[in-house]
Amino acid sequence: MRKRILLALVITGLVISSVVPANVSLAAPSKASLDKINRELKEIQKKKKNQQQQMKKTEQQINIVQKEKKGLETQLMQIDLRLNETQKKLDKLEVQMHDTTEKAAQAQDQLDEAKDRVAKRDSLLRTRVKAMYERGPVSYLDVLFGSSDFGDFLTRIQALNLILEQDTRILEDNIRDKETIETKKKEIDHQLTVYSGMLDDAEELKADLDKQHKQSMVVKAELDKKESALQEDFVQYGQELLTITKMESAKYAERVRAMSSSSTAYKGGKFALPVASGQFTFTSGFGVRKDPFTGRSAGHNGLDMAARKGTTIMAAAEGIVIYAGYSNGYGNTVMIKHNAEYTTLYGHIREGGIKVSVGQSVSRGQKIAEVGSTGRSTGNHVHFTVYKNDVEVNPMPYLK
Repeated sequence: MRKRILLALVITGLVISSVVPANVSLAAPSKASLDKINRELKEIQKKKKNQQQQMKKTEQQINIVQKEKKGLETQLMQIDLRLNETQKKLDKLEVQMHDTTEKAAQAQDQLDEAKDRVAKRDSLLRTRVKAMYERGPVSYLDVLFGSSDFGDFLTRIQALNLILEQDTRILEDNIRDKETIETKKKEIDHQLTVYSGMLDDAEELKADLDKQHKQSMVVKAELDKKESALQEDFVQYGQELLTITKMESAKYAERVRAMSSSSTAYKGGKFALPVASGQFTFTSGFGVRKDPFTGRSAGHNGLDMAARKGTTIMAAAEGIVIYAGYSNGYGNTVMIKHNAEYTTLYGHIREGGIKVSVGQSVSRGQKIAEVGSTGRSTGNHVHFTVYKNDVEVNPMPYLK
């Protein structure tokens, strides 16, 4: 929509020269009437300038909002990527927590079995201590010296060694089982604690990212709403500017008609050369010629006058500037409306070489621009076209 509005404004600006009807009433207005037209035209131009500034300001605001939206979209994409990574991490941690929990259950079973073994060994040792207590204190020497013979002595020594070995093994097994129980329990508890902390951190990060995403979506919705409102304003301002531009165009037409009926206005006849004699060379005439770019025969709607860059271009006759700007093909261009019948065009003006503005009254021979080579041009020259009733005609008869 914004591009269509701008295109319509450009087209409207370019066709100002064609809004003046060829057949107009030439009833001579008074000087007061012409002054009134000029005042009204200035008021219209003031409104137009304000409207253009308002459109420019609105367009800048739209560009700022769109830039913010673009940055926000990038931020949302980054949040989504981090959410994906965090969710993968959560899924992995949950699997690890599940596996560790199963290992913990298995370890607990092993711990319970180890505790049973320790309990049984403790019971065995307690039973032996009890028996020794009930029988009274008996030393190993008593057992040995109570032997009936040497064979019984050896048997008793072997029995004592077995008892010592068994008691020692029981104590060592108890110590080992207890250490294993404590070590494994600590390892599993530590692993569960670590995974639990990592899981909590990941959940907290995911919650924070979800919050950021929701906040960003709220901001995006607000920016969408703001952009929509600005676009509506831009369209409205554009429509108003189109109306003002049409009013300006109509007022120019009225001014041209008024000046055309005055005694000092151009009445037709010879045009002055746009470049002073002796400062240019005719390089292309009106009609069919060889196109300097394609090499093919093509129509040429004016005269090409080669001159040094910066050479003065003059108005061919009195009139009003109806266009002063860039035009495709002609590059920097000036168009002057001389009366209801004649308009002249001056093309390929150098960069910064336009010296008049739209709506300005110019006199015959007044400097309006400087020679250049902008647009579709192969060298420094001025392209000069004469329009009669909005149709290109050969300028040469008007220059003789």
